[in-house]
Amino acid sequence: MRTVIVLAAFLVSVSIPTQAQKLKVAADQQYLLLATSKTSTMQEELTEAAKMGFHIMVGSPTSGNEMVLLLERIATPPDTFTYQLLATNRTGTMQKELTEAANDGFRLLPRTMISKEAAFMGGPEVVVVLERPPKADKRYEYKLLATNLTSTLQKEITEALANGFVVAGMVSRGEHMVIMEKEINPLE
Repeated sequence: MRTVIVLAAFLVSVSIPTQAQKLKVAADQQYLLLATSKTSTMQEELTEAAKMGFHIMVGSPTSGNEMVLLLERIATPPDTFTYQLLATNRTGTMQKELTEAANDGFRLLPRTMISKEAAFMGGPEVVVVLERPPKADKRYEYKLLATNLTSTLQKEITEALANGFVVAGMVSRGEHMVIMEKEINPLE
């Protein structure tokens, strides 16, 4: 009985962290690899790394539900980049969150667009990262196009191009999702 209680207490103490873990980064470390399946953990670690002067080079899905970001240290605090990670399995939610982030001066990093399996969500989750440079002076508008039909997608891309948008990136998750971008009024 005593062994069971000690084992249970050990398992509880291991599974419940008492405080957030800090990234371990050497002062002269030039590159940093972040990998996790939880988008909230990735946002926390990305924010911490950005404050140390790291900038995203590229993102990639691994197998299943994990994502990886490779960062390079190029900035000197306090002039650092800021990042916002968006993750959802609903197209309408992604469009809304892209618009809100863009209004705050963030710009999509197409090299971070991935589709990953969501642990408890309905279907694959699309994850994108947006970046705001230390001295953001431009603003962007985004139009998200998503469909299973390539002919429909081609027509929608052509219409968006006619309205001044350019293709920013594409990811597939059963349906094809294209994010179009257009530069608009500068930040004030």
